[in-house]
Amino acid sequence: MRMSDQPSVMVETTIAGEVDRIFALIDDLEVMAGLGTEFQAGEWISGRPGALGSRFRGRQRLGDREWETISTVVAREEGRTFSWEVGDPDDLTATWTFSLRSTPEGTEVRYSFVHGPGPSGLRSMIEARPEREEELIDGRLATLQENMIKTLEGIRRRVES
Repeated sequence: MRMSDQPSVMVETTIAGEVDRIFALIDDLEVMAGLGTEFQAGEWISGRPGALGSRFRGRQRLGDREWETISTVVAREEGRTFSWEVGDPDDLTATWTFSLRSTPEGTEVRYSFVHGPGPSGLRSMIEARPEREEELIDGRLATLQENMIKTLEGIRRRVES
């Protein structure tokens, strides 16, 4: 896979809980910061928290590397979809989306990530070592997938306990 393919990853699980309870967690920055390993903290900087068009600053850490991002909520359908774009709207770093669907077993939760096409730490690493592009992308997607699974498991613990 190449950066021009806009690398992506999606994880999903079913959580034994009501869709509204799960949705209330996924747009709460304080809750989400405590679930995975990369997203450390966030604060709403414009608009009503969680509302379409609202913006937030996120602080991330991966190993020794720390950085901040600015994200904009681009989709919000109560109980169904919550999505945000990271970075410059004209040259996005990434798009993240939660999709929820009620099932007889509880709520099916899909969590997805699409990279690029804009600037990012991964893009910088590839520019420094273009011969390793596919290897670097595969490694980053694996790290993201692992963290996304941890996030869903954190949501599960909050809802099912």
